[in-house]
Amino acid sequence: MNLYILNDVLSDYTSGMCVIAGESMLQCKDLFMKEFGSEFDSEWINQNRQQEFDNASIKVIEGVNHPAGVVDYVHGGG
Repeated sequence: MNLYILNDVLSDYTSGMCVIAGESMLQCKDLFMKEFGSEFDSEWINQNRQQEFDNASIKVIEGVNHPAGVVDYVHGGG
């Protein structure tokens, strides 16, 4: 399992960050979108979340003993 530390996501005037445990970057993105995007949100919000993930500064820590999922996060604020 890997730990993905995403910076420059969940922005609202300033950037937030998110920590996700997952087997791969693809699983990390899926978990991010499931937690922070939604079929009930507007298309703009989902596109913005995908763009944030694609442009995020991501640090990967390999070999972590943690179940897959969002570990913690903080929204940006202003």
